[in-house]
Amino acid sequence: MGQRISIAKAAKLLGIDRHELCDRLGHAGFESFEGAVDLDDVKSISPKFNMDDVRLSERTRLIRQTARRRQAVSPPRKKEFELQDDLDKMHNKWLMERKKAQEYSMLFDALIDELGHWQASPDPHKSKFAIEFSHWICDQLDE
Repeated sequence: MGQRISIAKAAKLLGIDRHELCDRLGHAGFESFEGAVDLDDVKSISPKFNMDDVRLSERTRLIRQTARRRQAVSPPRKKEFELQDDLDKMHNKWLMERKKAQEYSMLFDALIDELGHWQASPDPHKSKFAIEFSHWICDQLDE
């Protein structure tokens, strides 16, 4: 008795459905035990196994890598209500950030208006500061 391989894995390597592989094995007179079959039996009914062992081993390696990746990467799926909760939380956070941005925008507009008043001030120090600060703000916005 040679190396054993699961029927599901052998079918995957061959690129066929496992039920089809079971039918082929049954018609050829080969039996499986506990979902596994002798690798030599599979090779004897499938030209794909006999033609290119290098390609088969590469395909086996890719299947193993993909299986490991799926286990590590795929998070559990969330239910619809959990997704809706997440969406509501994100929406509420966005609304808070939008409100904060609007408040900053109104504060900035008020600062610009006040600087305009200071520029027209009879106090030369206040006027000079307002003009220099306005130039600095314009330079920052141009960058």
